[in-house]
Amino acid sequence: MSTVALFAQITDDSTKLVYNANTTRIILESDLKNNIESERHPDTTLYELEKFTPLDQADFKYQDLGNVGTAMFPIFYPVADEIGRTSGLSAYDYYMVSPESFKYYNSKSPFMDLMVVFGGKGRSVVDYSFSRNVNENWNFGFDIYRITSDKQIGKSGQQDRNVVGTVIDLYTYYQHPEKPYEAMVHVANMGFNIEETGGIYVDDISNASSVDLFEYQDSDIQLSEARSFEDRFHFHLYHQYNWTKQLQFYHQLDIKNQESGYQDFRDGGGTYNTYTDYYDQFLLGVDSTYRQIKWSEVSNEAGVKGDLANLFYRLYLKRRDLNMDAIYEDPTDKFSEMFLGGYTRFNWRDKFNVEAQAELMQSGEYKLIGNLNSDLIFGSYKSLRLKPSVFSDRYFGNHQDWDNSFASAFTNEITGGIQLDLKWLTIRPKGRLLSRDKFIYYDENRTVRQSDEVAIMASIGGDFNLKLITNKEYNESIHLENEAYFTKVSGNGAQYMPVPEWFYNGRLFWRGFWFNNTMGVEVGVNLHAKSQYFAPAYAPEIQQFYLQDEFRIENFYTADIFWSMQVNNVRAFVRWTNFNQTGFTGYFITPYYPGQSRTLDFGVRWLFYD
Repeated sequence: MSTVALFAQITDDSTKLVYNANTTRIILESDLKNNIESERHPDTTLYELEKFTPLDQADFKYQDLGNVGTAMFPIFYPVADEIGRTSGLSAYDYYMVSPESFKYYNSKSPFMDLMVVFGGKGRSVVDYSFSRNVNENWNFGFDIYRITSDKQIGKSGQQDRNVVGTVIDLYTYYQHPEKPYEAMVHVANMGFNIEETGGIYVDDISNASSVDLFEYQDSDIQLSEARSFEDRFHFHLYHQYNWTKQLQFYHQLDIKNQESGYQDFRDGGGTYNTYTDYYDQFLLGVDSTYRQIKWSEVSNEAGVKGDLANLFYRLYLKRRDLNMDAIYEDPTDKFSEMFLGGYTRFNWRDKFNVEAQAELMQSGEYKLIGNLNSDLIFGSYKSLRLKPSVFSDRYFGNHQDWDNSFASAFTNEITGGIQLDLKWLTIRPKGRLLSRDKFIYYDENRTVRQSDEVAIMASIGGDFNLKLITNKEYNESIHLENEAYFTKVSGNGAQYMPVPEWFYNGRLFWRGFWFNNTMGVEVGVNLHAKSQYFAPAYAPEIQQFYLQDEFRIENFYTADIFWSMQVNNVRAFVRWTNFNQTGFTGYFITPYYPGQSRTLDFGVRWLFYD
């Protein structure tokens, strides 16, 4: 049974085109793959329009290097999705579009979504999407996402770039007009070029004053000739044939290539040599450093699925063919992995649903996931045994060398909570209990290790949102949104999992209309705060975040004032980022990398339906 119906252009009785967000449908592969009926349309609201940086959009649950487009690391250690081998080079995963989140369209008419942001301090983002139906059964489109950002520290002149990154994808969705066959295809390419700074350089960091730490563009930096790049390619195909409602067949093909590189040269100048003084050891040469790693993956998944009354099932076989090559030494021969998996979902009267997923690898690694969702309670259980990455097992470079045979890691996670919606008040308390054993980390010497002790992370918190109607006739209201967590890590392995005890996101805004109800408006402030902790530092030569106990990220909070407006299909915002910063003050988000300084950002987003 098809979950999506496509139609040609539509008109009203006057032959006037009536295309809008309601006639433009977004299709996710997971809907098709899991037989989920859904209605998704382009977002036309002002809500969080001003959040244009990846860190904003991730609700600050990552740390980056203080600038748009830099390496990112998750703060609260989410459970991995892949139980087989990975490359282990994941610092730029967030920027690469994934099949699970990829948007296909039934646009009927040509549809364009253009967002342009002119950020202060030389930061900019362009996000452009185009889609159209060739006919009632075939849609195609493309997306272009581009980041450019000047250096926020150690800037030597105008357009002294820190990051230039681009993600481009092409896609198509096809439904056979007569046979029950559907196919989705997308091709994505990502290219990031980064001038690494290594963070600020201060001669005596332990006794440095605020003036020394927060000179921003005038700061001395630890690396002056270092460059890195990250290139990725992904071809994805999903197609299915619906023989009956109870029995359908599908196949999924993924071809992935990843190439990661780094170079640095001896500069020989100044009291601090940004080459020889930055690295701890030299195994190949004292004048230059190179790293180039290529990862390739071909994955085939074939299965059967169907609906049996209120029960949906899906069973599959999967094979992954993998290889990694490096500039100095081939860390592994080509190898394959085989998986047997299944997924099921039970729905009851739209009141609640229960989901279960299992995947077993030929060598004994596994994934077990259970989810419960209802109007009142929600919860999940995840248990994984997963292989270490290829990079963590074998690497040889100018500054690091290891040859390991790590055991598979074990992870357990339980989450749960209650959700109460009283229209004017929404309360969503929740908790998380995460245990990890045999997990991989990078120590203070930037060397990979495997923990022999268990670490247990307990987190409690949730959302508390208040809505006060100020003018019901004009739909005006004040909103106070809060997200807060308290987290503790225990066990003998706790020292290898640093997290902030307190974490907070807040949003206070007024929503309404101006100029006789012709302009939608949101005006307010975004808040973010974290308590002090020894956040992982970043080693660009191996593209890894590693443990350290010398640079503590102190307590800090940021406040951004924003004003957003909407007229018809045009939305725009102005944001005063980190307006609470004064003088030579600031905060660090990663050791030696100051967070974004006070600046003014402006952006516009425009939807076209014909």
